[in-house]
Amino acid sequence: MTNGMTRRTAVVLVMLMMIAVPATAAVITQNFMRADVSLTAACFTKTAGADAALPGSGFIEFQGGETVNAGGNVTLLQETTKLTGFIGDRIIYSDAVKFNNSCGHAIQVSLVSQNDPAGEPALEPTAVAGSVWDFVNVKLYLSNVPITTDPGIPTDSDPDWELMLTIDDGGDVTPGGTVTIPNSGIRRLAFVIDTQHDTVEPIDDAILRWTAQAIHP
Repeated sequence: MTNGMTRRTAVVLVMLMMIAVPATAAVITQNFMRADVSLTAACFTKTAGADAALPGSGFIEFQGGETVNAGGNVTLLQETTKLTGFIGDRIIYSDAVKFNNSCGHAIQVSLVSQNDPAGEPALEPTAVAGSVWDFVNVKLYLSNVPITTDPGIPTDSDPDWELMLTIDDGGDVTPGGTVTIPNSGIRRLAFVIDTQHDTVEPIDDAILRWTAQAIHP
């Protein structure tokens, strides 16, 4: 018997060691990046329309200074429009809120029904059987013409108005179209509210929440 290791035995031993020991090497690529964030005044803003300025009516009120918590110590502006509907009637607010563009270029605006940044629901009360949404329909329009042109009463077929959002059929929310607002342009936001005539009693707290979204080129 010999104590020497044959070449074949040595090769087999090395192969077994390679299989038994896991690989520990890794290839890593690192890219170093940064973002410089500057803060400036808002350029897509909302202000009270002419309807909200009607003296003594009390039917509509625009509040622009409210806030909603977005998490941590950050609060975001949340403009609120308080509207009155009338049981058995249709009421039309054709100049409820003005959308203003001072961004230096045209923006494309849409309305998106969704919860607010704090998580409050898009419809309150929620759309369930027997809720206020069974007998109230709401349509939101945005004018397609300059503020110097009177677009008249909003209707679905009028090219001077774009139907932006519809709430009907027990709380079914249907998105609408988009409106392009040129730089320095102003457009009117309108509401049309229909209320079923045989509602048992008045309702105070029906809430709609949505995002006014502006796409920049």
